[in-house]
Amino acid sequence: MANNIERNRGVDNPAATEDDGTTLRPDLVISVQPPSHEGTRAELPVSTTDWRSSSRGQFIPLHGLDFLIGATSLLIQQTVELNDLTSRIDSENRYVVRVPHGESLYVASEVSSKAQRSLCGTGRAFVMHLHDSTRQEALMLKRRLAAASCLFPCRLQEMTVVTPPGDYIGRIQQQWTWVVPFYLVRNATDDVLYVIEGPATMRQSALQLSEFKILSGDSLRQVGKISHGWDRELVSFTTNVVYPTVTVQPKHKALLLAAAFLLEYTYFERMKNSCWRFNCC
Repeated sequence: MANNIERNRGVDNPAATEDDGTTLRPDLVISVQPPSHEGTRAELPVSTTDWRSSSRGQFIPLHGLDFLIGATSLLIQQTVELNDLTSRIDSENRYVVRVPHGESLYVASEVSSKAQRSLCGTGRAFVMHLHDSTRQEALMLKRRLAAASCLFPCRLQEMTVVTPPGDYIGRIQQQWTWVVPFYLVRNATDDVLYVIEGPATMRQSALQLSEFKILSGDSLRQVGKISHGWDRELVSFTTNVVYPTVTVQPKHKALLLAAAFLLEYTYFERMKNSCWRFNCC
């Protein structure tokens, strides 16, 4: 009997141990602890290459005028409305404001009366609401009913810019001139930030495919431009805003964006409507 026990313990049974005869395999027993590497740390799960820190948190979503931070130029594209193609009465316009070759920042929608759209055309008064990608209202542009002609110096173009919940940040004011279109961009304290100057012409139709210069407040140097033309990639007329290269506050960029909308209605929209109707026929 004793010989049978010895035979079962490590002689005829290789899986048994030397001391107690259990059936645990020696290669499954942890006998060596992993080495400790003091002074080293595991790799980060995210890449920090070209990491840009800012005053705001990295995970706070953008909204409102924050989308204009870092934007050097913007593109305004009008959406084609069926009423504009089939009717002589203009409809309330819709626009998309995007970064060139990039994503959309705002969706702009006009609110105006049908009577003014039918009687006053592009010179109508309206309120333009700009909503960001979070569906929050970022800007509100208010344009009064006025003429852009030099024959009416007492009632020229003017647009005020407001941010929710009603903070006034400035206005765009047309100046009376005979030949050269001239606009002043004023901040909330009515200081002149920029001057917008168009080409010298007596006919407004000649300004439909033109470039307006954005000058400094003293009108001594050009710092940007607002232009209108045909975009082959989007297959549509677009209005482009090129901001000054120097650091510009988001509120000042919003004022220049409002100036682009004012020029869009005053000079650029008529040619687009006639072109759309011609293509539809």
